[in-house]
Amino acid sequence: MIYGGFYMKKFKRLVPLVLLIVSMLIIPLSTKADFGDFSGDSDYGGGWDSDSGWDSDWDSDSDWDSDWDSDSSYSGSSGGCESLDAGELMFMIAIIAMICIFMSVRGKKSDDKTIRNIRSAPAPTPQNELRSIESYYNVDPSFSESEFKEKLSNLYVRFQNDWQAKDITELRPYLTDSYFAQMDRQLDNYRTKHQTNRIERIAVLGVELKGWKAESDHDVMVAELKTRIVDYVIDDATGSIVRGSNSKEKFMTYEWTLIRTKGVVTSRSTGTTAQTCPHCGAHIDINHSTVCEYCDSVITTDTFDWVVSNIKGISQRTQ
Repeated sequence: MIYGGFYMKKFKRLVPLVLLIVSMLIIPLSTKADFGDFSGDSDYGGGWDSDSGWDSDWDSDSDWDSDWDSDSSYSGSSGGCESLDAGELMFMIAIIAMICIFMSVRGKKSDDKTIRNIRSAPAPTPQNELRSIESYYNVDPSFSESEFKEKLSNLYVRFQNDWQAKDITELRPYLTDSYFAQMDRQLDNYRTKHQTNRIERIAVLGVELKGWKAESDHDVMVAELKTRIVDYVIDDATGSIVRGSNSKEKFMTYEWTLIRTKGVVTSRSTGTTAQTCPHCGAHIDINHSTVCEYCDSVITTDTFDWVVSNIKGISQRTQ
């Protein structure tokens, strides 16, 4: 009990120093961003390599200087600590050693976890589950692969811009009900925290239609998008960067799944698309409105055209 009380007193005196060291060694958790929160702090998927993976936020060279002097005293920050005797010094060294061992083990586990996350990144839809794009022309002779790719490229840019504006209302016709609700809930995290996910230098590098399949009452189209973005989060009040980088480019690969009501074929009309409301029969322009102005029903375009039902982040590579 005597020795226990002795070391307890020593520990209480050293608490500020212990907390300082711990705070310097804590590794921040990985976070995600971009439309749907697919890009993250760590690369993943097929584009990942050991040079661009997880790094410790401190190195062993000299990110922090020793404050011990020849008198065995510690020079702390404001309000520091009293001079340490030999017993306290040994006790402090033991604590530092334990913290370093703990962080080393944690770092290894974090590294292993990151690698597991990379290896368990969402897998693309198996090609053997899809029919060829050429075969879809038998279902829809007016379908145009090039126009469809261009549409997805334009939608990707709109998705990112509206995500940054924290208002995806105008995207309502291009998402299924459930997926729109899911994306809007995720966007609420930024609204409540008063943060903005900035997505800049957006470029769609390529779109490939992987194939299609028939499910229930819908045709399903699967596409792969390769893009480049600069992605970071700022505090709305201060404008300071909360996470991410405004200079590093992220090369993303996504898999988009789109659905359309079975039996619907591509309209070859030009300009805005005029249709009738499926709820009240009124004439509507689905390119300009998401709500029927006569019956106030929410209109989604799966009745007339393709809508996004799911997006998966397949890989990320940061440069």
